[in-house]
Amino acid sequence: MTKLIRVAIVLSFFLTTTILISREFRTSKIPNGNKFACANCHINPSGGGARNSFGKAVEGLVSPGGFEDFWNENLANIDSDGDGFTNGQELQDPAGLWRTGQPNPGDINLVTNPGDPNSKPSTTSLDDINLFAKYELHNNYPNPFNPSTKISFTIPRSEFVTLKIYDIKGQEIKTLVNGNYPAGTYQLEWNGKDKNNRNVAAGVYVYTINAGHFSKSARMILLK
Repeated sequence: MTKLIRVAIVLSFFLTTTILISREFRTSKIPNGNKFACANCHINPSGGGARNSFGKAVEGLVSPGGFEDFWNENLANIDSDGDGFTNGQELQDPAGLWRTGQPNPGDINLVTNPGDPNSKPSTTSLDDINLFAKYELHNNYPNPFNPSTKISFTIPRSEFVTLKIYDIKGQEIKTLVNGNYPAGTYQLEWNGKDKNNRNVAAGVYVYTINAGHFSKSARMILLK
């Protein structure tokens, strides 16, 4: 009997430890998950026990005790707690673009609990994150142009961004952007000169942006 009791104690300790590790680990799997920690998924603020509505949605995406990444666009677009705001809006990542290991998006002070209907953002607190909800490379203006044109892009979170111009043969002509940028919309001007500050010939040129997993190109025409 004593041996059975010891085995039961060991098993209980192992299961408890596993559960605690799992809880701590999963808070790092959602954007700004450190603000509410276990309360993101559990009714008990200290964690464990019954899951709230957001926790039930997460439960359906992972194996028992599993360490899978589960935050994605679909989960971000759900309003788990029925308060009129999506999980992504509450966690400052409305498009669900954040991934594990990346810096937390938005403003942690504005984060609300996606599993608590009494915790919800104000409409004004969503204005900025909704403005930068997705990656975009906007059409340059004017197009055609002479002698210069403006190129703008939007990124929803901090990224290393490159924006380059190529001729129709694919040869690099000019680098307009090459560095880290926080979330926002940016506008650059190209004056029709190459990397050696020489005027380029009239014709069709391609501008390409790379920001994280996002890549897009568009054409523009320089007239003389």
